[in-house]
Amino acid sequence: MSDKYGVDDKTRFLVLFLDAQMTNAAIANLINRPLRTIEGWSAATRKGRDIRAPRKGKTKTIKEDLEDKVIQMVKDNPEKITTIKLATHFGISRSSIMKILAKKGFKYLGYDRSVIYDEEERAIRVDFCNHMLSNDGKLIYQSFFSDEMGIQLNNPRRRAWQVPSKKIRRKSASDNIKLQCWGAISARGATSLEIYKSGMNGEYFRKTIEQHKPEMEALYPDGEFYFIQDNLSAHRMNEEWLIKQQKLKLIKWPRRSPDLNIIENLWIALKKRVREDAPKNEKELKICLLRNWGILTTPEKLQSCFEALHSKYMECVSIDGQKLPGSVC
Repeated sequence: MSDKYGVDDKTRFLVLFLDAQMTNAAIANLINRPLRTIEGWSAATRKGRDIRAPRKGKTKTIKEDLEDKVIQMVKDNPEKITTIKLATHFGISRSSIMKILAKKGFKYLGYDRSVIYDEEERAIRVDFCNHMLSNDGKLIYQSFFSDEMGIQLNNPRRRAWQVPSKKIRRKSASDNIKLQCWGAISARGATSLEIYKSGMNGEYFRKTIEQHKPEMEALYPDGEFYFIQDNLSAHRMNEEWLIKQQKLKLIKWPRRSPDLNIIENLWIALKKRVREDAPKNEKELKICLLRNWGILTTPEKLQSCFEALHSKYMECVSIDGQKLPGSVC
């Protein structure tokens, strides 16, 4: 009826708010406006401002001392401060707060989750790098770097952009295939890719090593190669077995140091190729993983990667064992 007679929403609000004394939520529902908008009109009306009157003049300039106070408040308690709290505290709009933050170089980003090493950890990392660099980096070019990776075919989301009247039904959870991979790479080549479903436990790890050890021996027929793994529990519990039963020359890996493991970059490249290929089921995913693993682990490609690893270890030593700049791990 109001639309028929040309009554605007602000006038309707004033009648409902002042005369009918309805709640903000009820008014928002009745005139089909966001609750936040109605709350803003309500606050302005209580202060005696006519929300129907157009605002005159230029936007009020925010003084520099106010900007400094906003920034200081953010610095003092960044984890709990929001633009709404800042706007309420200083009595200015959220858009003004956001302009101040942007002007001062602030961005709304995720927390820094990078590893921070203590003095002992840094010393261990430096010792490891120096050990690998000894004898012109002999150990680098004679070592197998091994690791595991998990990959999920479909990452199930709870929401999707869609038309409300034609809601999308999510695919069956059976399509959300998750696989695990194990592999080992060296400057001369790589093992084949082990693909499995369950997590890596001690027993399966032993079977994996027994299956792929002949591949490592074929690449280094003289037996002069070393084996490197991270500190996964399934690895730690089998260290003695690797040394005594499998006769592998095991190099101790520094704790929390994925940035020093060359295979981490390979996993990233492999996942990228899988995304590009977009397999639709478990069979296609396995074929995709095996094919791209073969492409990425040719001796020619691995050789250049291991040459870069030599420089990476030298850099780690030069920065006293700190996390390597630009590392994705």
